[in-house]
Amino acid sequence: MASSSELIVWATLTNGTPADRLRRLGLKVEAIEQDEGRVDRYLLSPQVAVERRTFHTFLEGIRDKSLFASAIYLREHFETPMLLLEGCIDYEASGFHPQAIRGALSALMLEYGLSVLMTTDVDETVHLLAMMARHAQVGVPEISMTPKRKAVSLPDLQRRVVEMLPGCGRVAARELLQTFGSIERIVEADPLDLSRVRGIGRKRSREIAEVLRSEYRAVDTERDLEDAVEASPSLLFDRAVRLLTRQHVITSGTAVVGHRHAIDMVFLDLETSDLVLVELKRGLLKPEHEDQLRRYFDIAPQSPLLQPYLEAGAQMRGVLATVTDCDYVPLSGQITARIVEESAVIEVLIRLRRERLRE
Repeated sequence: MASSSELIVWATLTNGTPADRLRRLGLKVEAIEQDEGRVDRYLLSPQVAVERRTFHTFLEGIRDKSLFASAIYLREHFETPMLLLEGCIDYEASGFHPQAIRGALSALMLEYGLSVLMTTDVDETVHLLAMMARHAQVGVPEISMTPKRKAVSLPDLQRRVVEMLPGCGRVAARELLQTFGSIERIVEADPLDLSRVRGIGRKRSREIAEVLRSEYRAVDTERDLEDAVEASPSLLFDRAVRLLTRQHVITSGTAVVGHRHAIDMVFLDLETSDLVLVELKRGLLKPEHEDQLRRYFDIAPQSPLLQPYLEAGAQMRGVLATVTDCDYVPLSGQITARIVEESAVIEVLIRLRRERLRE
């Protein structure tokens, strides 16, 4: 899990109160040049953008139409656009009929496609931004549907861990801990020894041993897929390539209004000297993913990394790749769709894991 100091939030108002408090929480805040002085916007990842408005600036946005212009911009440039409203509204002092405000909120969600969040004050805003930055950059933990009680002591916490093993309720967890004395000894125990514990038996002991000793085999995030492709490009390519960079950010626009775009991986085809821009997904490939990749083609000449290759005559190709079976066929002749075999990715991840553990 990444620490707070590894998380980055890009902000238009880097000297504002939210940005200052994000730094106090240990996050790194970097500037984006985008309607500075008017829009209070935060980029939590290349896909996630949050525009913060107090109810005062929200009402101003309704009055001068800037609210809806921002909504269009956010919808067109980010997969997950959000509007965050901070504070409480005084309908009587607002000068707006309550229905007008409700209509604006409804339009933002249903017509413009924004998620609308509300916080009570700047402190709650900052903590919500920090949490969303962690989820956007590191991932959202799996949510268990099993209600969890709070551990009140170390023995209670130990019992809770053992209760997660196959067929182990509170009684079986106590028996295992009383027999072996620690979770570590339970993990190291032979299945035969486990089966001798009252209430466990042979079948359950084999299931417990399988859970405790089996290699973890999963592709949990797109970053896992990136790691595997970087270590073994043959997962994606049948010819020699060289990785130029990962998570390459390209800024387009002017010094006043800049748009950030990021591509997962950029390779150089060593046979043709072409640039290959790769966008990786864990789920089904969709037309919007192709549109995203085509936008990268348009702005690639503005990248200091890619510009020299393009000036030397390099052509660009795109690859949309996923570990999920799908039949998506790109419309653009520059782009190909690839299904990466998940089992092969897992084997690479296991190799990388073992190499790290040997270090």
